[in-house]
Amino acid sequence: MILSIVAPNIKNGGGKELLEYLLKYIDQKYPYLIVHVYLDSSLMNIKTVNNRKIFLLSSSLGKVFIFGKKINNALYFGNLPPFRKVDNSMVYIHNPYLIMTFSQLWDKSIHFFFKYSMQKIYIKIFIKNVDIVACQTKVVRNGIKSIYRHKNIRIFPFFQLCNNDKKTKNVKKYDFCYVSLAHTHKNHTLLFNTLELLANKGLHLRMAVTIEKDNRALIDQISRINVIGPVQIINMGVISKKAVCRLYSDSKCLVFPSLEETFGLSLIEAVEMGLDIIAADLKYVYEVVNPSLVFDPNSPQSCANAIEKYLILGQYSASTGVIENKIDHLVESFLRV
Repeated sequence: MILSIVAPNIKNGGGKELLEYLLKYIDQKYPYLIVHVYLDSSLMNIKTVNNRKIFLLSSSLGKVFIFGKKINNALYFGNLPPFRKVDNSMVYIHNPYLIMTFSQLWDKSIHFFFKYSMQKIYIKIFIKNVDIVACQTKVVRNGIKSIYRHKNIRIFPFFQLCNNDKKTKNVKKYDFCYVSLAHTHKNHTLLFNTLELLANKGLHLRMAVTIEKDNRALIDQISRINVIGPVQIINMGVISKKAVCRLYSDSKCLVFPSLEETFGLSLIEAVEMGLDIIAADLKYVYEVVNPSLVFDPNSPQSCANAIEKYLILGQYSASTGVIENKIDHLVESFLRV
């Protein structure tokens, strides 16, 4: 049997991390399974090994062609289904913008409105070409059911955790961290406005972030806050999974202000590493963790109050995880055919 994974629109971020974990899991758990993977040519770090064959796609025409090719036993990983019917197939939807209403997209930006409205229309037309629509949480499932009307929607959350040696007690370098690229919905501006409030108030803390070093607006804001003095923000740039795990180990608490998530991978990673979590008071958070404290993600003052409550008053409970890794269910859904 050949399992094909069609993912030419995955390039970076959480989607790339999940894809790499999925391939690693299949290599280890199902060494007999032949896997064909169709990728954007930028993902040259994913190699052909053993029973895995990589097809790198560099042209837009080549990417369009692959969605029109009849590939049975296929996982379309990256939100978009094929535009012809294929047997034993699944599309995995993990982009929060694809379950927003048109008015919500318009409120984000004109660019987002046109980009994701076109994708939503495409999905609505062609989603019938796959047997299963998979996602990570009940919130996303309900959104898919409401917008796309597919009859077979399954929840298959999966995630790669850090190796956490709970016997090792690291000296914490950072009071807080936020592991995320600087996409608009990740809400870094609110976080930095919060830290500026706390700096002007004289509260001392160290926070590590992982935003792209070419994001001049946010880098400049970090510099302005660091000049004030008591709050120090350390930007580590885009870092590897190994470095992310080390950052969790060096931190006391994750602050997570993101406005939209289909999962919130950092939340479950952090709680498994023993971090406390201060998170946006939004539904997606409670799908994966019980946070220590929550705040209004549209209010820097609310976020500042939560951080101060944590750091100064110590009024919080330990965070806990509430979700199960179902990567085995995801792969076995193909093997049962």
